[in-house]
Amino acid sequence: MIGKLLNRETTNITGAALLLGVASLVSRILGVLRERLLVGRFGVGPELDAYYAAFQVPNMIYNLLVLGTLSVAFIPVFTALWQKRDQDAWHFADGVLTATALAMGALAAGVALFAQPLTDAFLPGFAPATRVLTVEITRILALSVFLFSLSNVFGSVLNARKRFLAVAAAPVVYNAAIIAGILTGQGVRGVAWFVVVGAALHLCVQAAAALNVGWRVRTSFAFSGAAFRDFLKLFVPRIWGVDISQVSVFVGTAIGSTLASGSVALFNLATNIAMVPVAVFGYPFAIAAFPTLTDSLARDDRDGFVRAFGAASRQIIFFLLPVGFLTIVLRAQIVRLTIGTRQLSWDDTRLAAAALALFALTLFLQGLAPLFSRAFYAMKNTWIPVLVSGAAVAVNVIFAWGFPAFLAADGPVVDALVRILRLEGIVDLRMLALPLAFSAAASVQVVALAVVFRFRFGSFGGRRLALSAAKVLAASLLAAVAAYGGLQAAETFAQTRTYLGLFAQFLIAAGLGGAVYMLAALVFKTEEAELFLSAAHKRVMRITRPLGVGEGERL
Repeated sequence: MIGKLLNRETTNITGAALLLGVASLVSRILGVLRERLLVGRFGVGPELDAYYAAFQVPNMIYNLLVLGTLSVAFIPVFTALWQKRDQDAWHFADGVLTATALAMGALAAGVALFAQPLTDAFLPGFAPATRVLTVEITRILALSVFLFSLSNVFGSVLNARKRFLAVAAAPVVYNAAIIAGILTGQGVRGVAWFVVVGAALHLCVQAAAALNVGWRVRTSFAFSGAAFRDFLKLFVPRIWGVDISQVSVFVGTAIGSTLASGSVALFNLATNIAMVPVAVFGYPFAIAAFPTLTDSLARDDRDGFVRAFGAASRQIIFFLLPVGFLTIVLRAQIVRLTIGTRQLSWDDTRLAAAALALFALTLFLQGLAPLFSRAFYAMKNTWIPVLVSGAAVAVNVIFAWGFPAFLAADGPVVDALVRILRLEGIVDLRMLALPLAFSAAASVQVVALAVVFRFRFGSFGGRRLALSAAKVLAASLLAAVAAYGGLQAAETFAQTRTYLGLFAQFLIAAGLGGAVYMLAALVFKTEEAELFLSAAHKRVMRITRPLGVGEGERL
């Protein structure tokens, strides 16, 4: 039965995105529980600063060379080979897996060997003891980079074959392993070792599914064939087009090390919360759409490409725009419910909530970024995302360096920010420069990609997209008003000082806001609302249907 589930093909973009989104939601819920347990165990201070900082160098290497890089270069080449002869596609996959093992094994060893100078250069503001701890954890996490890299190759094969279940399930077991590590009561070093265990489980889940699809893995050193050269032509430029969100976290962590103790932890905690809706609604649509976009261009179906891109972009806006509004309204409740333990002071809670609100301003843009990038990759054009990413990185660095001084000075803009975000009495607001820079970079990236896409491709359903976005915006504003009203009403009887009271406030306000949003979207005849309800119904029916019935049916 498990084999049939893993081998089930999902050909519809909305259905695939729904599957990935649900699994990502489960994973992110576990991730939020992970963050809460970490704060409860270690507090917001040097230990947690070191833990989060230790991830940055290994993560940056992995994000540059593998995540969002390997797959977007792999899938178009693998798909083209598969359409001609499946054995050639498997042989190509063998070569990529072998090359990845050799390259990432060497890089992981390099990270472990040079962890000390890398940490000294990257985190100049850390105290000596915090830097020593960061070095130790970095060396442990280097092994996870190697394991994740191999897992990504198997996941790329599964995405190319439109088998998304294992890809969706792998992060769930990864987060579960880390939670188990925290619950053992070990220090941050012990938690780091459980990160490695989680990475190994991540690899096992996707490798098992890939083998079930038909891949018989063999070592191959065929790095000089035409297919591998095509892969490198896509891969090498993509290295420089790293996801802006990852660069922003890297830069934010580096600059955060020069600010008050705990700034790195607070920034990373707020980032992880803010990335939940992007991971649930943004990346799943981008991942699910990419094989379809690639297939369309491989068949020279330009119209199909535009339709698929337009549909995915409208769906992302449909989900993320209202979530952004609701996050701003409910920011304090979200922070207190997710990471608000006794180890977190009230001032730290308010700072984290303010950071979350600043992230939420551009949630829908952050969700569109991976889709735009993958559209260019499907065209086998990697240089445009590279150039745009370079400009966005520059914006992020400039703002991240400049904003702390701006926020440290008095002025009408800072005073307005304090009043709007309810930060009265907090002396040091410099940490908020980091989410501001993050949002600025995301905005530059998406706007630039959209402009270039428009000039290069002619259209991506602009009128239809604009009409849909207008309806979604109107429905989102109504949802925000309803959520605010629900929150005010809930605060009259639900205790703010208790977890159950906070949960009741959030549930009432979010539930009312969500209901109003969906009702308004249906009243406005928003196509995406109807499509979502239809896809959800089909998914539920498929899950409840006995396995083996309707096996070849499209979603």
